[in-house]
Parts: sequence; C-alpha cells; structure tokens
Amino acid sequence: MVVRREADLVSSDEDRKKSGPMSEDGARGSRDVHMDGVEFFRTFAGQSERRVLEPGNFSYCALLQRGNLNIEVDYPRNTRIRLQERDVIAVSGLAHHSFSSGNRCGAAKSFARCDMPERRPDVAAELIIGVVPNEALALGSLMVGPILIRPGEHSDLSRQVWQAAEMLETEYASGDTLDRTLVVRRLAEIMLINMTRRLMRDRVDETPRRAGSGTEKQIMQALDIFFEMPNKRWDLVALSRAAGMSRTRFAETFKAVTGQTPARVLNRLRLATVARRMAAEDLPVEAAAEAAGYRSAAAFVRAFQREHGETPARWRRRSRGDENPS
Repeated sequence: MVVRREADLVSSDEDRKKSGPMSEDGARGSRDVHMDGVEFFRTFAGQSERRVLEPGNFSYCALLQRGNLNIEVDYPRNTRIRLQERDVIAVSGLAHHSFSSGNRCGAAKSFARCDMPERRPDVAAELIIGVVPNEALALGSLMVGPILIRPGEHSDLSRQVWQAAEMLETEYASGDTLDRTLVVRRLAEIMLINMTRRLMRDRVDETPRRAGSGTEKQIMQALDIFFEMPNKRWDLVALSRAAGMSRTRFAETFKAVTGQTPARVLNRLRLATVARRMAAEDLPVEAAAEAAGYRSAAAFVRAFQREHGETPARWRRRSRGDENPS
C-alpha cells in the first residue's frame, strides 16, 4: 500500500508529473490499472458443493465455461445470483462470497487451482478464474459490487471476453514462452475493459444527466487516493481537497458519478473491512465497533444488520460455514 502524508493530498507539480498529463480543465489524467501479477487458473465445482475464492486484496473474474452455479455476495448488499453457462462475473476478494451448485451444501471450501489445460467433463461446473492482486482495484470493485456479463443481455461484451478467454487457453496450451506474462496481462486488460464498459452502461442508465468528463476525472482522482489509504480517517473535507473541488460540488458530483454519497461509501467500506476481520478472527463485537468507528456496540450491530441483513454473530457463523444461509 502506498502511504502519503496528509499534506500530499494537495497536488504539487512533482505529483502531477508522476500522475500523467493534465487535461484542459486542470483535472489529472486517468492512470492505467496495473495488471502486474495477474494469473488465471481452471477450477471445478461438484454437485452440492460450496466453494469460495481466497479472501484478500484481490479482484476476481470468474468465467463459467460449463454448468450452473449460484453465487452469494454479502457486499454492497446481500445478493444471490444464478449463474448460467458462459456467464462472467467480477467480484472483490474483500467481500465475503460463496459459490454453490445446489441448495443443500455444507461448509465452504476453497476452489482448487488447476492448470489451465486440465479438463474434467464429469464434474458439474467448470470455470476459468482470473485474479489480480491489486488493492485499489479490489476496493473499487468492492464499492460497486459484482459486475455480471450475460451473453443474452450483453452480447458484444460477452463475445469479446470469451474471445480473450479462448486466446488465453491457446496461450497456456502452447507451452512456456518468454513473453507469456505479457500476453496474459494484455488479455486480462481486455477482460477488464469490458467489465468497465458493463459498469459504465449501468451508470449511464441510472444517471442520464451526468457530470462533465473533467469533473469525473477529479472524482476518480480522489477515489484513487482514497483507495491507496483506505484506513485513513477520511472526511468530506479531505476528499474534496483531493479532488480539487469545493465540498458541495464534490458531494454532488460524487453521487452523480458513483450513484452513492461519499459518507455512504466510506461507511460501507469500513463495515466491510470489519466484516472480513470478524470472519477471519475471533474479534469481539466491542472491538469490531471501535474499528468501524462506532461509539457503541449497539450502534454498530444496528448498522451491520442494515448493511448485511443479519447480526454480526449470525454473519460470522454463516461465513465460517457453521450454518447454511436461510
């Protein structure tokens, strides 16, 4: 994680040189997403199995090559999605989730990481999983929730993603090559671009009157800095300063671009961070409340229940596989 001093939130000439060219309106140009470390693997799910991807600062792209699966994601809201063959879904490793191939499944187990050329036609479901160990990307996908591409609803995007997947399989089947890492990275970028296009189409549908491109870049600039320091005690003043905007203008534009208020996004991210800790550690409710910025355990429990649809205690039991979701 990159750590900056608070004073660094105000852009200097040196910062601007490092961050790319300035547009005519003074907004910082967009940065390329770093796909270093991206990898793909094939995996499988049998009947009546519950599987999870490794939690952490990762973004995942799951391509369902064969079969049907359900996916449950607890953030930004408790969501259950039925995945069918050739569906593609992007999820954050920062959000608790599980894939299941039936209604009665036991405790969740991690997906096995198999070589790309491996095939198992006798197994119920077969997937290609792409993973990027990128904290900023993981936090960004956590904020917007799962991104789903279905061939029947998004035919152009689906076609490009699966074309990239076919090239990926050809690359892995051809044996080790010196430039494989570069090829895999470029194919991953094609997939990411199409997931981003899917998200942007939703945003256009939800907010017909969009902010101008210059102000959108300023919001993305502030989010970029926020994602680099998610544990900092952010407030509206600091975020608007990072964007180079007034508080009022920033709040209005932020909601137009993201569909959510700055306070809502910050609160949800804090709750999600604490939820991950509760699933991995025996964190008392009082300590979880303090970590999430709440003055009392009761206030924290109420906020958690509003966000996740259940109490922290029940969420912890379910996330550990101690009980099946209702």
